[in-house]
Amino acid sequence: MDPIKNLISGSDPLRDDPAAVPDAEAALRRVTTEAPMFTDSLPPNVLRFEDRKRRRARVAGVLTLAAAAVTAGVLVATNLGTLVSAPEPAGPVAPSPSESTVSATPTPTATRTAGATPTPTATGAPATWTTFTDATGQATFEHPLGWKVSQEPQTIDGGQYNIVEMKNAAGKNMATLRLVYDVTGGPVCPDPKPYQTLDSVVVDIPQKAAKLREHPQGPSAFVFRVIQGDKVYGSLALADGDLAPQPTTCGLYNGILGPDNVPIAQFGDAVWLTADGRDAPLTFGSVAEAKAYMGTQEYRDVKRMLISLALQPAKTAASSPRFVSQDGKASFVLPEGWTAKDVPVGTPDYPGSGITVSDEAGKTAARFEHRAAGGLGGACTQGTYKITELDSGAASLSDAWAVERGVRFSYRVMDKTSLGQGFSYQLGLVDKDSGSVSDSCLMYTVVTGTPVGLLSFADRAVQDPAEPTFTTLAEARAYMETPAYKKLKGMIQSLKITL
Repeated sequence: MDPIKNLISGSDPLRDDPAAVPDAEAALRRVTTEAPMFTDSLPPNVLRFEDRKRRRARVAGVLTLAAAAVTAGVLVATNLGTLVSAPEPAGPVAPSPSESTVSATPTPTATRTAGATPTPTATGAPATWTTFTDATGQATFEHPLGWKVSQEPQTIDGGQYNIVEMKNAAGKNMATLRLVYDVTGGPVCPDPKPYQTLDSVVVDIPQKAAKLREHPQGPSAFVFRVIQGDKVYGSLALADGDLAPQPTTCGLYNGILGPDNVPIAQFGDAVWLTADGRDAPLTFGSVAEAKAYMGTQEYRDVKRMLISLALQPAKTAASSPRFVSQDGKASFVLPEGWTAKDVPVGTPDYPGSGITVSDEAGKTAARFEHRAAGGLGGACTQGTYKITELDSGAASLSDAWAVERGVRFSYRVMDKTSLGQGFSYQLGLVDKDSGSVSDSCLMYTVVTGTPVGLLSFADRAVQDPAEPTFTTLAEARAYMETPAYKKLKGMIQSLKITL
C-alpha cells in the first residue's frame, strides 16, 4: 500500500474497515484536477484531532474510576460482608420468617455467670423466629426457633402464675419470664455503686391503674443497665421507669406492673442486679466493653424477644382447689398431687386445730397448727450462729392483728458449718418477733399474738436435730428454684383463717 492509501486508511483511529478504503489514484486525481472545496464543518461521524484526544482521555478516566470502584468493592466486601440494614423493633412485632445478620470485626465477650462463658458474635445464619404463648394464656412473645422453652404453671389462691425459662440452642439461659404472686424486697449494702442505662426502648404494655397511682413511675421499657463495681455488671430486662433516679444504687429491680388482672411480670436475665455483682448475668471489664456488646447478635436476639412481650388477662378464671379444715376455720391452696388431712393437736386445756400436708411421694411437706399456747422461749448458752433470710413474701392474712404483727412468709438458714453441720433451714409464716435475722442459736417459724394463741404453717416450726441441711449457701439458694419450694411457698402464702 502506497503512502497516500496508508494516510487515508488511518484517518479514523476508531474504525479500520478495509472494505471501505477508497482508491488512492482516484482520490489523487480529484485533488489535482477538480476545483478546491473548503469547509469549517466535518461530517458527524468524523472527529477532530483535538476531540479524539479528549475522547481518549475520557475513556481512560472512566476505566480508571471503574477499576477504583471494583477495588473499593472488593475491600468493602472483604471487611464488611453483606451490608443489610435491620433496625430493631420499637415495640411488639409480628413474627418474621427471618432476621438479617451482619458480619463484623471481632466482637466483645460478655461473661454470663449462669453458664459457660459465651463468646457472642454478630455473625451467623439468619434466625427464624416463632411466637410462644405460655400455659396460662397471659403472656406471648417471640423467640428464635431453635431456642428451648420450659415452664412451670401453677395456681395460687385462684390466680394463674408461671415461670418460663428460655435457653438457646446450646442450652444457655438467655432470659426468664416470671408471672409471680409477690415481689421480695430489694438488697441493702454499705457501699452503693454508680450505674448507667446504656439502652432503653419503651414497650406498649399497659400498667395497672391502681398500682400506678399508689407507686407513681415511668412507663415500662426494655433496658440494658450496668453497675460499676469492682467490675462492670450488666442485665437486660423489662423495668418500669424511675421518676427519681439516684446516681448510685445497691440493686436494680427488673419487673413491670403489667396490665390489670395480670400477675406481676418479671422478664429478663435476672430479677435483681446487685452492686456486688452476685449472680450478675453479665460481667464486663469496662463500660466500653458493655457498649460494644450491644452490637452482638446475642444482644439483638434477647432485646427483640423482651420487647415483643404482650400481656393479657387469662381467658378463663382459674379454679381454686382449696383444702378446708374440718372446723372450717382454715383453708389454703393445695398443690396438684399433694394431700392434706386434719390431725388432732393441743390438749383439753389448750385446744386447737391441726393439718398435715404431704407431697406427691407421701412425704410430709408442711404442718399447720393453730392453738392456745404461750410465747417463745429458750436461750443460747453455747454461742450463736449467723442467720440469713434468703426469701421473704407477703401472706394472705390481712386482718388487723396480722398487719400489726407483721405476718409474712420467710425462708431462713442458720450457718452451723463451724460445727460441721452445714446450713439448717426453715420456711413458713413468721411475725416481727419470730422472724428475726439476728445471730442466734434458735430459729422459730411461728406467728405469736394471734387472738386465739400461737399459729404455725411451715415445713417445721422449731429446730430438729434430724432436720435436713444444705452443705453450702449456694445449695440453699438453689433450693428456691425447685418446684417443691415454689409449691410449698405458694401454699403457705395462700393460707386464710377465721377466728
